[in-house]
Amino acid sequence: MLYSTADIIKALEKTHGMIYLAAEDLGCAAITIYRRAEKVAAVRETIDSYRGKLIDKAELKLEQAVLNGEPWAIQFTLKTIGKHRGYVERQEVTGADGGAVL
Repeated sequence: MLYSTADIIKALEKTHGMIYLAAEDLGCAAITIYRRAEKVAAVRETIDSYRGKLIDKAELKLEQAVLNGEPWAIQFTLKTIGKHRGYVERQEVTGADGGAVL
């Protein structure tokens, strides 16, 4: 069955850009939507728009958790967004008794 770009976009909008749910709604395989997204900018833009909004919402929740003093949120923020300021975890790998790894 051939799925129109308009039908794919409509399914993506209904599922907030969730590809597998949109495919299920259409009755096709997810690869059908992935392939259309590679060929048609409007499909890719629909997916990207919903994913961008989801990330923005998650960042708002993270910000609120930081402002509430949640240690996990502070640590996560420093390790990711604050990485350029030097907040990175450093792992040192050594062999037995601190020697070289063989």
